[in-house]
Amino acid sequence: MASSARDSLVLSIKSLLAQVEKLPDNIYEDEAGRQDLRKQIRHIKDDLSSPVERIFEELLLQPHQSIAARIALDGKWLEVLADGKPKTAQDIASATGAETELITRIMMVLTATNVVGERGPQTYLATRITHTLLDPGWANGLRFCSELVARSMVNLPGYFRRNGYKVPQDVKTGAIFNSYMTTRKQGTKAWTDIYPAKSNLCNRIERSKDAVLLVDIGGGVGQVLKEFAKDPAHRTGRLILQDLPATLADADADADAGALEEQGIEKMAYNFFTPQPVRGAKAYYLRAIMHDWPNRACHEISNNTASAMREGYSKLLIDELVLPDCNVPLRGALSDIHMMAIESGSERTSTQWHDLLRSSGLQIEKIWSTDSRMESVIEAVLAE
Repeated sequence: MASSARDSLVLSIKSLLAQVEKLPDNIYEDEAGRQDLRKQIRHIKDDLSSPVERIFEELLLQPHQSIAARIALDGKWLEVLADGKPKTAQDIASATGAETELITRIMMVLTATNVVGERGPQTYLATRITHTLLDPGWANGLRFCSELVARSMVNLPGYFRRNGYKVPQDVKTGAIFNSYMTTRKQGTKAWTDIYPAKSNLCNRIERSKDAVLLVDIGGGVGQVLKEFAKDPAHRTGRLILQDLPATLADADADADAGALEEQGIEKMAYNFFTPQPVRGAKAYYLRAIMHDWPNRACHEISNNTASAMREGYSKLLIDELVLPDCNVPLRGALSDIHMMAIESGSERTSTQWHDLLRSSGLQIEKIWSTDSRMESVIEAVLAE
């Protein structure tokens, strides 16, 4: 006898509970298990939802959720909830000047998605998502996506109709959003937790006072290098921060600017579409750079870097998402469309990374990945 939809659902839930039992007390210690559970829960949710429900919630009405969060953020309603105590719509109205009816209507969306908690009629409480959105970096990320990215996404269908449904290759850079870029990897592992920098770099650098250990290309205000230099074991050679002059000026104005000088980090104005001036460094590091650009631009960046590398010694480290060749998780798939819309960029699969770097005379020695298999550090050297 064929099993019913209910029987299938029961089996799925039993399997889910068995997986939950295997998790450690701190569920974030088992990233692979946690991500697998999230996938199973999505499948169960899909089985419980009708096609019409999914179309409404996941396709037709999805943009409304981020816009509702943006309204609450800009209206400072979330700030009213920051102390962790329940607040009524009238409390929020009194503190911000917003109309109570508008607050309750926007909050209906935010409580339905658990961006804000609900303690009773028109009574709200901060959730973990509320507190995260109050971080300036994530707040700016929401603003960036709801303004620039949303406009680009709306224009994508028309762009493809006019251009014969071809991948965009026009290189257009977006607004500078350093605070968002500084924050966007919170909650993920640092690259040195994925890649063995001490054994592969620090302990293998040539012994010379002028030897360069790490060049952070397009490193923004130096957030990665400052964190790297906190470990004395990482300071076995020169550390160089490269970016455009305007960005380096932002680094000088940053509240933590003194840390660059204190940790011996050198600043160097550089455009990665020009030949790399630092030759023979132990490692050249690119973090969230290549996904901003189409292949032809990435080929130019990797060519300029490869030309400065020393065979048998230098490494190129690329800190990016590496998508699986099939069954790409939703986050990776959406991130790819996101990058295509705003900057003609893309997230890439393992095969695409191999092909791209091979075209610049580089070969991948290893892709170091987290348990979730997307946050990765690609280790490449000059091809033999």
